[in-house]
Parts: sequence; structure tokens; C-alpha cells
Amino acid sequence: MNQLDSEQKLAQRVTLVGAVWDFLLGMAKIAAGYLSQSQALIADGVHSLSDLVTDVFVYIAAANARQEPDENHPYGHLRFETITTVVLGLILVVVAAGIAFESITGDNQPVTTWYGITAVLLTIGIKEAIFHYTKRAGEQIGSKMLIANAWHSRSDALSSVAVLAGLIGVYFGYTWADMVASVLVALLIGKIAVEMIWENVSELVDTAPDPKLIEQIKATTGQLKNVAAPHDIRARSMAGKIYLDMHIHVPARASVSEGHYFSDLAVYTIKKNHPQVQDVMVHVDTDDHLQTESFIKKDGKPPVLNLPDRDQVLADLGFMLKDHRAYLDLPATSLHYINQSLNISLVALADLAPHQDFSKLTTAIKMDLERLPYGKDHEILWRF
Repeated sequence: MNQLDSEQKLAQRVTLVGAVWDFLLGMAKIAAGYLSQSQALIADGVHSLSDLVTDVFVYIAAANARQEPDENHPYGHLRFETITTVVLGLILVVVAAGIAFESITGDNQPVTTWYGITAVLLTIGIKEAIFHYTKRAGEQIGSKMLIANAWHSRSDALSSVAVLAGLIGVYFGYTWADMVASVLVALLIGKIAVEMIWENVSELVDTAPDPKLIEQIKATTGQLKNVAAPHDIRARSMAGKIYLDMHIHVPARASVSEGHYFSDLAVYTIKKNHPQVQDVMVHVDTDDHLQTESFIKKDGKPPVLNLPDRDQVLADLGFMLKDHRAYLDLPATSLHYINQSLNISLVALADLAPHQDFSKLTTAIKMDLERLPYGKDHEILWRF
């Protein structure tokens, strides 16, 4: 079983446990509220049942969001979680508005009963336990949707505290306390809903994650040997997972494979130290000056692209070095684009060189290289 599958099963199991308790507590509070004529208790029961509705959404989203990436969703399906959380928030806004309206316009005469008090106390204890259970699971798999659902459960516990205060007020003759408690429940639900919507809409438009996290990631990468100055970092969130694009600076004469090694090292280190990072795309800079966006001209063309490419360089070398072509391994030539200049490392085959006078041959080849209209500090490497 891969990680996404195990995360999906955990999210579904936690949600099912919460759903069962939401149903039982919701029905118990509505029945107790009806018998007690307590609008606040009925509202609190509706709140619990609204948790049940959101549990259904969360369960469905959990079944889809943790699927592996496919051809149509190369970044995976985690946005299903984000969209679901926004929908949950909108549902809660409607629920909050309905509770507030019913509380203000209703004409019930609440009474305090032992079963009403019992239902509220049970809700406070059980929903607080569900909050910790769900939040711990959400943090374990990095699911903002589960964490949001956990806080939804805690809102039920907190609103029940308000209802309890209202029932106590009614017991002492303050009938208006029930209405005040209902309005407080509605405001609490509405506040949580608006925060939930705002946070997840921000994620849908690729708002950058917490800047502190980005600084921590930069510090983690900057501690690696031969990997310096992580910069031009772009990041976005998907259901609590972070997707990164970043540049790193490696030794200027590192080979392509060595640069890839440094890239893999950076990705591994970041994901190991920051589990919320799901994917990292690394761009390797091999220039002595960082190739940031400030080095790109207004036409969008980096200055280094004004230098010739490999095919052109090899063609020029073949023409300029035709007298020495027989003992040169041109395909093994290394090109180093450093400081907006081109350095060429030629490989010469010692066993094919005439007269074996490597000093004179090296001088002759370098003189031919100086005729090139680009580059400097070229070198000849003899392979024995």
C-alpha cells in the first residue's frame, strides 16, 4: 500500500467515526431541544447534523483527493480537498444564517430540563474528543480538510458551551439567554466558515505558503555542501501539501550528471526535513553569478544564449582544428558557460598524437583555439 492509499484510508476511517457521533448527538440534542422548547439546543443539534453533512463531503473528497496523479491530473487530485473545504464553508454560512434568523424570529418559551443539560454535556465531552482525534490524523497526513473538519467538531463543542450557559440562564428566569446563546452559536459557525472559505480560496489561486516555511526550506538547502544560495523560490499549496520550484547554485564546472546529483540531493533533503513538501522542481545554476530573473533582459532572452550552442561550437572546432582533428575526441568536449563567457575543455588522445610532443601539440592547438570569436581560458586534456 503506497502513502496516498494509507492516507486515504486513515482520512475515511476518522471521518466515519466522526459521522456516527455527529448523527447520534444531533438527534439527541434536537429531541431534547424540542421537548425543552429550547431554540438554542435545537440549533446546536442542527449544528451537529450539519457536521454530518460535511462528514459526507469529506469522506467523498478523501476517496478522490488521495488518488495517484494521472494523465489528466499530473499534479494529483489534492485540489478536490480544497474545493470540498470551500463548499463546506459555504454550507456552514447558510446554516449559521438560518440559526440566527430562527433564533431572533422564534417565539418558543424554553425550559431547562435534565435531558437537555445531559445532551449538552455529552456533546461537549464527545466533540472535544473527536476534535483531537481528527486533528491529530489531519496533521499526520498533512490534510487541511481533516484539520478544518476537526475545528468544525470543536465549534460544536464550543457552541454547546454557549447553549449550556443559555439553559442555565433560563433556569434562573432569563428566557432571553436562550436566544443570545443561539445567536452566539450562529456567529461562531459563521466565523469558522468564513475563515475556512478564505484560506482555501487563497489556495485555489496559488497564494504562496507561509514565508517562514520558505525561509526554513532555504536554510535547509543552503546547509548542503556544494549547493549554495537557493533562490527564486516559488511555492503553492494543495490541500496542505507544498509544491516548490527553486534555483540552486552549484560549482561552475560541475558536469551535467553532477549537477543532477546535487539537484537530487537538494530534493531529498528538503522532503526529508519538511514532510509537507510533496514535490520539488530544481533549476541548477552553474554560473558564478546567480541566474536570477534580474539577469534576463527585457526581451526575455538570458545573456548566456547569445553564445553559440554545442552543435555550432563542435562545427567550429572541427574547422579550426582540422590539422589536429585526427587525435582529438571532439564528442567528449566539455563546454562551460561561465560569467557569460564560454570555456572549452578539449580531449586529446595521447596514443594517436604524432611524435608524442604533447607540449608543442598543446601550444599549437591553443593557438588555433584563440582564433575562435568567442570564449577564453580553454584547456587541453590529454587522455593516456
